[in-house]
Amino acid sequence: MPLYLRELSDNKKTFFIWIAVLIVMNILSFSVYPSFADASSDFQELLQNYPEAVIKMISADQLDFSKILHFFGMEVYLFITLLGSIYAMILGSGILAKEQDDKTIEFLLAKPLSRKNIVNSKIMAVFTYILVFNIILFISNYALLEAFKRDEYSLKIFMVLSLGGLMLHLTFSAIGLFISSIIVKVRAAMSISLGIVLGMYFLSIISSISDRLSNLKYITPFKYVESADLIANGRISYTYIIIMIIIIIFFTSATYVYYSRKDLQ
Repeated sequence: MPLYLRELSDNKKTFFIWIAVLIVMNILSFSVYPSFADASSDFQELLQNYPEAVIKMISADQLDFSKILHFFGMEVYLFITLLGSIYAMILGSGILAKEQDDKTIEFLLAKPLSRKNIVNSKIMAVFTYILVFNIILFISNYALLEAFKRDEYSLKIFMVLSLGGLMLHLTFSAIGLFISSIIVKVRAAMSISLGIVLGMYFLSIISSISDRLSNLKYITPFKYVESADLIANGRISYTYIIIMIIIIIFFTSATYVYYSRKDLQ
């Protein structure tokens, strides 16, 4: 418990910076919605001149941008999924690696703490921050939807989108934890994590615009919780939920196994 509380304290500054940046970006995005809604017909006409690949990439063929929930799915949800996933990976990938990088691992092991206790505390801290991160985003985005709405929207679909963001962040944080268990240097771990998130996002775009590469959607978590699909179907595919749960369990378990056996320098 003391190590868990220490991790919460050590990571609170980064947490507040990321959540503040995201909330500000969401406010700025919502602030342009009234103008966007007024010019939606002109925007739809303009889109007719765009290549089909671009239209698919921004889901313009599935979303009606005059509706606030569709606008949320196009603009705000992008920030939540992409930037939130980067935060989740950075948080997870640095939390174990920093002990060796900062030379504090000897201090921890000198205490009556097993490696399992250390990993438990680290994982609990990561998942706590991811949960609080998404709760704050849910509350703030709900308030913004209510403030800027022009017509009624589906609260159920908004909750599905919020759950999609949470599942995505948990998935990437679990991958980050495993990276943190095998990489000693924090900078290297974070660089790898950033590359994985951006690479997965790029694959999700490619799978959207190319029918020949559509099978890539199964290897990128961004595709599992794509806003256009969630809004159209009103739920997350059970297949994708199972895949994400398996990824979370697998990488969390792998973190325990590898960290308990590795040689700590």
